[in-house]
Amino acid sequence: MSSPLLELKNINLAVSSFKIHDINISLYPGEVHIVMGENGSGKSKLLELISGMILPDSGDIYFEGELIKPNKPSLYSSNDLIFIQQYSVLLEDLSVAENLYFHQLPYKNKFLHTIDFVKLNKQFLDLINELNLPIKANDTVRTLGLAQRQMIEFTKAYISDAKVVILDEPSDVLTASEREILYKIINHIKERGAGIFYTTHRIEDAMTIGDRISIIKDGTLTGTKVIKETTEQEIIHLLTGTHLKERYPKMIIKKGKPLLTVSNLSYEDKLTNINFKLREGEILGITGLAGSGRTLLANCLFGVTNYSGQIYIYDKPVNISSPRKAINYGIALMPENHIEDSIFRELSADENVAFPSLHRFSRNDVINYDYLKQTVLDYIAKINIPVLNKKSILEYSGGSLQKAIFAKWMMSRAKIFILDEPTRGIDIASKIDIYNFISDMAKKKAGIIYISSDIDEIMGICDRVAVISANTLVCDLPTHLTTAEEVTGLQVRNISNTGYTNPI
Repeated sequence: MSSPLLELKNINLAVSSFKIHDINISLYPGEVHIVMGENGSGKSKLLELISGMILPDSGDIYFEGELIKPNKPSLYSSNDLIFIQQYSVLLEDLSVAENLYFHQLPYKNKFLHTIDFVKLNKQFLDLINELNLPIKANDTVRTLGLAQRQMIEFTKAYISDAKVVILDEPSDVLTASEREILYKIINHIKERGAGIFYTTHRIEDAMTIGDRISIIKDGTLTGTKVIKETTEQEIIHLLTGTHLKERYPKMIIKKGKPLLTVSNLSYEDKLTNINFKLREGEILGITGLAGSGRTLLANCLFGVTNYSGQIYIYDKPVNISSPRKAINYGIALMPENHIEDSIFRELSADENVAFPSLHRFSRNDVINYDYLKQTVLDYIAKINIPVLNKKSILEYSGGSLQKAIFAKWMMSRAKIFILDEPTRGIDIASKIDIYNFISDMAKKKAGIIYISSDIDEIMGICDRVAVISANTLVCDLPTHLTTAEEVTGLQVRNISNTGYTNPI
């Protein structure tokens, strides 16, 4: 075996009350080293240590066999390492091509910094054809969804010459066919001899592309295994301490009357003639490739985006012209970008959970705070969020944050739940909690629209699956009458048959 490209030896770090303790981890050339752990386990801090964003309190870091001195301004040169973080840091008003080649822009005149846009777009068009990216060179980032933004981010690693690549949750919002693009990029990076640290909550990613896997828990590495010599169940046991027999717990629930009916819903040329019904107690899964319009549909149903067509609730026509009206009709939305669009950063978890329901606890504009607080605590306990007296909800782990968003809408007594990537970026145990909460809501006659890029997840917990492709629904079938492979085929086949359209 070759010498390690990067080594961390006996690394310790204390940040507030959290500690990274005695970490020993290595990365070899041409290796994908998977790092997994539950939310709050210390994965993010470990990545920051590896990348040089923060320095350890003690311990040594070796790069290509040489000890890195802590007093260096940067642990690595600019070409040695690239860190692709979970949330995109793109410049929204620039084009995709400008973002991707921001540090390698071709200039007509270097002194005047005049960009050669013909050459820039040619470079990017070649890349689109090489990787089959579902993006146009002149699209601005502002018009793109999270999946497309994530694809731009990890494509940066493809065009870089970095020797160490860190990919933080790169596949969470990608469909199976989009993950194939990611895997192609990873194989290319491996072939040129670079090493990759890859964090994920997806066991499938680890088993498909990983060489070794390290599990981190409470700031300590609990073990490193060669992936070819282990199984999915062993990894789950290392992560959770339990053996999970059922990854997608699902209840058989009798369906009630039609709760939501959508008839000929359209938006410009991005969505056309969307038709479906959602019954009481039903979980409808909606999937599609990045840019297919699945998030746009959620925004139309919640009044964020104007639409044409008709929506009925309990067979009565309604005009959902704003989120306020949607909430009044009993509709709740967990948006795709949970942090930016679904919480008040400055408020605590308790205050975020309470916010949509303040009217329930007020009389003559006076809020009964004692009753409100007790009710919030009841919902927080019900949904397994630790009571930590944090001042800001952002101090909680990703799993607890997303549970708090659930609790917020459950407490508001919503009847129609639109959940856009509700398990993105959270650990297996938290995912199963959320699946159970969804089943519990369906049992109470709520209707759930479950939008996800993870087809296995949709097939596992939903009653029906609908695919958005070529700007419309191309199927709406009971999940027991189709397969994940057939659904994936519908996504790709309809895009290829109709030609690519500029995505939202």
